[in-house]
Amino acid sequence: SPPRTMSGDAAKKKAKKLNEVKNFFLMVLGVVYGLDVLLRYVLNWGSVDFYTVLGTVWFSVIHGGCFLSILNAIQTAHGDKKNYESWEDLLYVNIAVQILSIYTSWAKYIYLVVPGYLIYTFSGGNRRPPAVANNTQAELTKRQKKKMEKAKRKSSRIKYAR
Repeated sequence: SPPRTMSGDAAKKKAKKLNEVKNFFLMVLGVVYGLDVLLRYVLNWGSVDFYTVLGTVWFSVIHGGCFLSILNAIQTAHGDKKNYESWEDLLYVNIAVQILSIYTSWAKYIYLVVPGYLIYTFSGGNRRPPAVANNTQAELTKRQKKKMEKAKRKSSRIKYAR
């Protein structure tokens, strides 16, 4: 039998993944909008005003943009790398806000999680060493020196390409 071509298999694999992700997010968004319409517009019609409709339009714009960006990221991806995590996170935050905003007007403050996380990440908040109990500063510096020497030896090794 003739050998299989990788490009055709990769294209099929990418198309399959695209279809799976598309179906998953369409199902999730369908459930979210079904709940939203049922709980906000059908059961609570008396409380619907211009801002309620404007909020639903806002959610739809964000969901559509994230959904299209996720699909575009899959189409332009190289290999099996999941390169749409930030869009997926934004979509999940938006879904949480949409569902919670049915019950409370305070749900919009969840959007502050996104810039808060970015500030935490870029300020180096996640790079602090863990607290070590019962160790003196001299022991920590000894450990740090040993770790730095090991990293220096490792970086000076000859690397062979395969």
